[in-house]
Amino acid sequence: MWCTFSILSFLTLAALLASGTAAHAYIGPIIVIGAVGSMFGWVAAVAVAALIVLSYPFYLLYRRKNSRKQSKAEDKAPTAETAQTPEAAVSE
Repeated sequence: MWCTFSILSFLTLAALLASGTAAHAYIGPIIVIGAVGSMFGWVAAVAVAALIVLSYPFYLLYRRKNSRKQSKAEDKAPTAETAQTPEAAVSE
């Protein structure tokens, strides 16, 4: 059944495509403007994706550099054990 339906559909589609005539219609510049805009959108999307992929390693380096700076700052910052209480600072 499936094979018969598939062959019948294919033959019907082939007959419809073969019997078509040329369409003589004015398209106008609006279609071209829309097509160019659509192409620009695709090109912009690909460019942004490429920029993100290429800039990601630099982002990782930047993040690693800042995490080292932050860890050094945390090492120099007074902890709860070494920090003086306000009362001790006043009495000195």
